[in-house]
Amino acid sequence: MLDAQINWQALAIREAALTLYKHERIDRKPANAPLVDELVTSNWLLPEETENGFMLSARGRAGLVELLDLRLPDWRDWQDVLEGDRLLLTETFDQRWGYLKDQLRADLPRVLNKSSLQLALLGSRTTELPEHLLDELPSVELSQDRCLHLRGNMDLKFTRKHGSPIELKKIWRQLSEAILPERDFHQIKELEGELPYLVMTIEDRGVFLDIDLPTNLLALWVAPESLELAGEFLRFLPQFVPHVHFGDLDHQGLIIAERLALYSQRPVRRFIPSFWQDYLDKFATETNEKSNSKGAAWRGPVLSVALLKELMTTNRWLAQAPLLFDARLHEEMRKLMD
Repeated sequence: MLDAQINWQALAIREAALTLYKHERIDRKPANAPLVDELVTSNWLLPEETENGFMLSARGRAGLVELLDLRLPDWRDWQDVLEGDRLLLTETFDQRWGYLKDQLRADLPRVLNKSSLQLALLGSRTTELPEHLLDELPSVELSQDRCLHLRGNMDLKFTRKHGSPIELKKIWRQLSEAILPERDFHQIKELEGELPYLVMTIEDRGVFLDIDLPTNLLALWVAPESLELAGEFLRFLPQFVPHVHFGDLDHQGLIIAERLALYSQRPVRRFIPSFWQDYLDKFATETNEKSNSKGAAWRGPVLSVALLKELMTTNRWLAQAPLLFDARLHEEMRKLMD
């Protein structure tokens, strides 16, 4: 039955079949065309008066349930949607986009916020907009609108594809940090001016803002939700500019470093100041059993680095925040660049 090369796992095909069951009609679109065309050829669908509209024939109505049982064995899990007022994803999109495109502003931005677009067209910020529905929109790019947070003191410029360069040194003279939105980062063509000798990613927000940076060191705060964007920025930098990560010494801190290595395609290098061992007695805290919180219990093999080995075998962890007050920190950071 319908042995054509139809991808029944594709959302557009699945929802097209369910739409036929629910409404006994369908509008042909590029994404569902393989199914619609095969059903027309098999005399399961008859053309309507409206362009690209088709309705089930008597043969189609008689065989549809058997087709769904064969190709979509779990289709009955959708019974509440098929027999109630709830809409399929494609129905929600068609209803909302059908209205909005008639009111569409002429100056629609080329880049749109992804979660807001999904809320507008699907009714949920977290429901992923499928590729076949995105193709029905005007040519736009979607952005999660995460941000890069940068501090430094070198004369570094970002040359953009369009418009004047972003001069970071001017921003740093006036503000505590330079914040570069994701959509603007993706418009950067190349770096100009003084390149950093070293890039240091920092986990703690306060440490990032308050640490005394040596000359030619570029600091990047890595918010948990922006790790992938931070990795993309590190890939954008020349490979000869090294990267180290300075974070808390706990399980979550190690995971952040590993994820940065994955996203940046660079090896993990952790900055562990030599004097941090002195903080064990007065600043180390017992780990807890909450798996996704700061200070969560260590997991995995014990590492060979002396301080990490001590913490892991005694179920303790160290936050980086106290080091901010230590006069030795600046000198150790400066030595990293020698």
